[in-house]
Amino acid sequence: MSSFNLSKKVIYLVNDPFTIRDFERFGVKNWISYNWEVQVFDVSKILYPDYWENVDRNKISSNFEGLKIFQNINEVLSAINNLKNKVVFIDKLGISNLEMRIRAVARAHGKLVKISTGSLPFGSINKNILSLFIQIMRPVIFMKKLISFVQEKFKKIKVKTYIDYLVVDGRKSIPKINENKTLIIQAHNLDYDFLVKENQVKSNKNSNYLVFIDQYLPYHPDYIKKGTKPPVSEDCYFSIIDHGLNAIAKSLKLNIKIAAHPLSNYASKQKKYNYPIFENKTFMLIRDAAVVISHCSTALGWAVFTKKPIIFITTDEIQNANHSRFAKNINNYATILGKKTVNFSQLSSKDNWINHLNIDCEKYEKFVENYIKIKGSPDKPYWNIVIEYIENDLSLLKKI
Repeated sequence: MSSFNLSKKVIYLVNDPFTIRDFERFGVKNWISYNWEVQVFDVSKILYPDYWENVDRNKISSNFEGLKIFQNINEVLSAINNLKNKVVFIDKLGISNLEMRIRAVARAHGKLVKISTGSLPFGSINKNILSLFIQIMRPVIFMKKLISFVQEKFKKIKVKTYIDYLVVDGRKSIPKINENKTLIIQAHNLDYDFLVKENQVKSNKNSNYLVFIDQYLPYHPDYIKKGTKPPVSEDCYFSIIDHGLNAIAKSLKLNIKIAAHPLSNYASKQKKYNYPIFENKTFMLIRDAAVVISHCSTALGWAVFTKKPIIFITTDEIQNANHSRFAKNINNYATILGKKTVNFSQLSSKDNWINHLNIDCEKYEKFVENYIKIKGSPDKPYWNIVIEYIENDLSLLKKI
């Protein structure tokens, strides 16, 4: 048990605009119920000014008094350095130089909690011999990429030296760390909280619809943040998805519903799906659906846990995107669950959709163990697990 003395104050360090959804998912109310003071230090405006300009302001949790949106790096460092007592930091930063500076200063003023939950079966891109040869033939570009790769690896290793607590979910989220310096908090996937709240999940056995899990691919703000192009274009994507969904629905005699991505804002878009789009209802839509259709969304964890038939889909655009990373992620996800990916751009009238509804229960259960929740881990709200572990370790009395 640690003898570390600190106040009951927790500060989230975030590099994405803090939304109303984040307020709920990140357990602000949970900390408050345990008599902790909560603040959120949002540095997204400093890191990604262009990204910030494209954020839907209606979804920002601006009504939360503890939210501080910083304008420059000096403001952030000053706010941390001026803390009167040691605090707990929830580290949701990346590994840019600026974020590494913030992390280092924070570590000197308290304990750092790193979130390692939300792991998915995504693979790395294996470059072929020709690709590597082409890069080597361009020595200047090759050296820049090599230096960037080494620097990134070094930063990731350095981050581990700052972490006091690492929150994990399934077995695949547990990295190799120095357990003498970093304590593991065994929780579960954040989405599992929906299952904890329901206590016993009861699906609608008479469901008459399929649900497509939208990932807002043509418009997702992360592509602005990364300075890259989306893997699909709005001109092609929606018509192809609509056509594919219609083919499946017609064959299986089902209706179609779209579970909108949390960051989506289809009300402001001219091009979108031609089927009903539902916001903030993804869990319920999956729970009660007859079939779930997706690329490789994190929300598929709910479909796996509730034993839903899943159809993984792709398109020609996705397959032909640069490096095909997104396509590889879809295929990896499908393979682990014993599925084959369907290309909506190349459908045939001979497709038998019944054959895609099989469920490999053994693979589904293994997925839960590896990516959602290890058997025997606490079956209670995610943030309650984290708070109680830290309070116990730091000898803080819980006063509710």
